[in-house]
Amino acid sequence: MRTAFFDCPFGAAGDMLLGALVDAGLDVEAWKAELEKIDLPSGSFSVRPEKLLRCGVHSTKLHVFLSADAAHEYDHKHDLAHEHHNHDHGHEHSDDHDHSHGHDHSHGHDHSHGHDHSHGYDRGHHHDHEQHLHRHDHPHRGLSEILRIIENSSIRPAAKKLAADIFTRLGIAEAKVHGVTPEEVHFHEVGAVDAIVDIVGFAIGYDLMAIERSIVSALPVGGGTISSMHGEFPVPGPATLELLREARAPLAQTSIDYECLTPTGAAILTTIAERFGSQPDMTAIDAIGYGAGSLNPAGHPNVCRVVIGQSVPKKGSEKNAPSSRYRSELIAVVECNFDDLSPQVISYTSEKLLAEGALDVFVTPCTMKKGRSGHLLSVLCKMEDELRVKEILLAETSTLGVRSSVTERLIAERELKKIDIKSGESEMQSVRVKIGKDLDGNVINVQPEFEDCASVARASGAPLKEVISTVVSKARNGRET
Repeated sequence: MRTAFFDCPFGAAGDMLLGALVDAGLDVEAWKAELEKIDLPSGSFSVRPEKLLRCGVHSTKLHVFLSADAAHEYDHKHDLAHEHHNHDHGHEHSDDHDHSHGHDHSHGHDHSHGHDHSHGYDRGHHHDHEQHLHRHDHPHRGLSEILRIIENSSIRPAAKKLAADIFTRLGIAEAKVHGVTPEEVHFHEVGAVDAIVDIVGFAIGYDLMAIERSIVSALPVGGGTISSMHGEFPVPGPATLELLREARAPLAQTSIDYECLTPTGAAILTTIAERFGSQPDMTAIDAIGYGAGSLNPAGHPNVCRVVIGQSVPKKGSEKNAPSSRYRSELIAVVECNFDDLSPQVISYTSEKLLAEGALDVFVTPCTMKKGRSGHLLSVLCKMEDELRVKEILLAETSTLGVRSSVTERLIAERELKKIDIKSGESEMQSVRVKIGKDLDGNVINVQPEFEDCASVARASGAPLKEVISTVVSKARNGRET
């Protein structure tokens, strides 16, 4: 199995992770060809990898430009930098643009972050404010709009799914931090073109490199504070911390005094990680790559490393691997307990939740404090419906608190059919049937609508179990009459 170990002792950002893939041998021309399939206006961006040294380590820095003019301007400044013998190439945005309620990008201040906020310019030169406008007119996009951009792109399906998963995970973390639903999150820098290129570009590279599983090292977060539109925050930023919490990712101690793990870097790593920890066993190493950040501190190489090789997963590790037979999605689980609510109200609330779009509602008997008999009401819902579900539970039940969590579920493809069956000597009646299939079209489950089957049984006098069996048989054999 082709396995990647992402070794990040000095942190990671989206462009650093992508630079590591390029450094490890990613076919840049094939990758660029896929990038052009992103559903964004032609000429919105250009990309350029650069080979450089970080504490003597040969690595790759990936630059993303929002227009052809920006790329030409880079060439001019790059030449100037060499003329002035300036080898600290802080030219590019790195990944810190991704703070979705993000950092203050006013000019003249110096961020202490490991990943440059200077938006594509060498910090050793002064530039008029107008020269920066093309980097600051980022649109604010909601999660659903970003997911539509990804879905409408003609990139390969595996890359499309991974990119959507990364953005969804990031959106959920931001929503949790700001107390809103994912649909209410409007990304600032994360929603901009350069961040879409970082995340979708990484997903494309990951797919092209044919990586089947990934292990991620313990992650450092750095120190100090970050400046956001909401004020000063300690490192790590709230979204990064939430991503690490949700993934149960281990943290590594470090003396780095700036932010070295960005939200986009954390979102990518927590999405692809099968597990966190040490280098996995490998029967052979195929490639090694180093992705460079924008800063070039003297004390350590500001890089993340990917080691790609062949390995045999240990028994039981496959359980965390993504399924190729079914789609997966993240959903919310909303729950509350009560021991003082009548069954009629519980039933009414359950019906209302389903009518409001809940995916499933179920009640579990439980024993509560002081030995009282109670009920646990559990609701499965889409992420965008989480807040509404909580409000219904607080309004309709006697609970004083509602909790929620995010979980993943595998989904069978669903098809609804009508099967005609005799309900009398000459009369036919339609029975609705829900058919579950995997992504290859194989039927895995057939479930007739109970009330339709019961109606046929009453009209025909046939046993209900025989009606159900006949409908299932016809549905599995593809016969609708």
